Amino acid sequence: MKIGIITICKVNNYGAELQAFATQKQLEQMGHKVEIIDYLYYKNWKFKDTALSQPFIATNIKGKFMYWLKYRFVNWAVDKILPIFNKKEKRRKQNYQSFIDYGCYSRQYKSMDELYHANMDYDIYIVGSDQVWNPSASSSIEPYFLTFAPQNAPKLTYASSFGVSSISSNLSNRYTNLLNNLDEISVREESGVKLVEQLTGRKAKLVVDPTLLLDKNTWSLYMKPMSGIVPKNYVLVYQLLPSKILINTALKIGKERKIPIYCICKRAYGMKNYSGTINILDAGPSEFLWLIANASCMVTNSFHGTAFSINFATPFCCVLNRKRKNNGRMISLLNKMGMENHILYEDNIIKFNPASAYNKIDNRKLKTLVIESIDYLKKIIDNSNKKNAKYSC
Repeated sequence: MKIGIITICKVNNYGAELQAFATQKQLEQMGHKVEIIDYLYYKNWKFKDTALSQPFIATNIKGKFMYWLKYRFVNWAVDKILPIFNKKEKRRKQNYQSFIDYGCYSRQYKSMDELYHANMDYDIYIVGSDQVWNPSASSSIEPYFLTFAPQNAPKLTYASSFGVSSISSNLSNRYTNLLNNLDEISVREESGVKLVEQLTGRKAKLVVDPTLLLDKNTWSLYMKPMSGIVPKNYVLVYQLLPSKILINTALKIGKERKIPIYCICKRAYGMKNYSGTINILDAGPSEFLWLIANASCMVTNSFHGTAFSINFATPFCCVLNRKRKNNGRMISLLNKMGMENHILYEDNIIKFNPASAYNKIDNRKLKTLVIESIDYLKKIIDNSNKKNAKYSC
């Protein structure tokens, strides 16, 4: 089958690039010809805003200006100007592109209008993972409900996410109609299962994040070492949200183990350098994988930092703030894995024992979850072949 995947990618984000690639690679391993539909996400400065791509939640004049400043001017400057003066930004950009080149992409669509006027001929269309259905996106998310695909084409999702636990009443009818455009729905969080049922009455399938579908041996083919930068033993930090408590936790582990602390940074500029830690500014997704796989211990508040630690059997501690709304997918995954003891809440730091980060990781449960998710993916693709004569083999 020829399959087209639409998801979030090319946004200078480790998780986004890795989940997009993992979905494609898993489907290829199942024997399909797969392309990532190269529809630029609105955070990419090359994305062209049009009347068709207005966001679900309207913004005022100030909000529109800040949107233009951040996603058009600043991101353009980071992409085109900063690498000229910042060697680490240049290397980071090169490292990201090297990983992106592992993927197989369609022609590029820079606007929603271009996407909707495209003449595509995929046998099956799939919405990939990440927060593709987040209502707070600053551009229309309708393409991530496959409204651009031919009417009779099979439309599936794999591990898609709302990124929120509730949808406002003024958007519920719109979401209901868009979700009902999809033939099969699978999500990566328990809260997503509940939302789909509330909005449509349908039962969504809970599956693992696509990055977990590939085992460590497969991922090792795409790792690139940073052995010239980091020592053999080190604590690795990856924080999406700044947390001094998280840093202190890593420092406590490093002190006990007598090993240094390295921080993977989201950007190659404007990153705080905490005392006692060393920033890594230029890692791409391949280096990100290698750093987690070879770390003595991982300390993170990132979902993908957590997921890869489990996948690679790297000792880890997941430091969470109870007040934040993005904990759901980490808690859901750790609950399914029986690894709740790897969670450290910031308001309970006083009870933290550094040895708890080294609690044994049992990957047998992960293997079961992965097999169930792959079997589901095979099943919905096989069923899609029978949907109508035009799209059957």
